[in-house]
This record gives sequence, C-alpha cells and structure tokens, in this order.
Amino acid sequence: MAEQDPRQRLGRNDWVLAGLRALVRGGIAAVRVEPLARDLKATKGSFYWHFKDLAELHQTMLELWEALATTAITQAVRTSGRDPYGQLMLLVDMVSVRPGEAFGGVEIDPAFRDWGRCDPRARAVLERVDRQRLADLQDFLRAAGVAETELLSKAQLIYAAVIGLENLRLTTGDEMGPPLRALVARLVTG
Repeated sequence: MAEQDPRQRLGRNDWVLAGLRALVRGGIAAVRVEPLARDLKATKGSFYWHFKDLAELHQTMLELWEALATTAITQAVRTSGRDPYGQLMLLVDMVSVRPGEAFGGVEIDPAFRDWGRCDPRARAVLERVDRQRLADLQDFLRAAGVAETELLSKAQLIYAAVIGLENLRLTTGDEMGPPLRALVARLVTG
C-alpha cells in the first residue's frame, strides 16, 4: 500500500501549531522548516505546499495568537449573558486557564513576549495585543461601574497581574485564578 501524500494528511494549521510548540521550546530561532518537518514526520515539500516561506509561517503564527489572545476571549465573555461583574470574573477565569499543549501550553504568552523583544514584526503584534487587552479591560471595568478616572490604572494593574502570574505559574506551578479573582474583586468592589 502506498504511503499517503503528506500534503493530504497535514494541513496548514498543523504546521502553525508545530511552529507554536517550537516557539515555546526554543524561541523564534527554533521555528525552522527542517525541525518542524521532523517533528511532524513530514517533508519540507509539505511545508512549502502550505507556505511560501518561513516568514509566512511566522506571520500566520502571529495572526493566530493575536486573534486568540484578544478577540476570541472577549467575544466569548461579551456574549455570555452575564452581568458586568460576572463578565469580569468570566474573563479572569478564561485567562487563567492553562493553554493546551497543542498551542504551546502555559509558556505561549511569555514566548510571544520574548519574540517581540527581538523582532519588530512580532513587537508590533505584541503592542497591538497589549493595547487591545487594556482597552477591553477598561470596557469591562467601565461596565462594572468603575469610575472613568480609575479605568486605565485599574486595567493596567489587572493586566500586569496577568502577565506576572503567567510567569510565576511557570516557576511555581501555582494557579493564577484565585489571586487574580481576589485582585479584580478588590479593584471593582473596593
């Protein structure tokens, strides 16, 4: 029986997910065609069937992360049917969930932050994600009754806590949900 053509078995998404896992394991320098092909048990030709070059894969990884890191989460929260405080707590719960290993696991956000420090294209995406997350947090806080003059500072505190707790989770294994819930409750309800 003839082996199935790798282009038929692997989709573009398989290569993107492999790229995300490689990014977590070794930074952007680890996202190279040959190692990805080995990991996927595929040929380089399969990669080039789906992508013009490595830069296109990098761009696709950035676009996927940006969509997942912003729009997907806030859209789910906004359409949850919960009251404003309930939406904030749902947001906390969603950002506290450990990302699946298929997407690189708990190290995915820190890996993108590292990439953003050395690549202008990744930095631009990281800056957009940070601005969008802060704007979304301000919207949720506003809806929950936080005074306009306190929105930015409280959004920044929450977002800084998310980033810090993500990194702390890597070294201690501690869950980030409980401390983040306590912080948001204190900032919103006093």
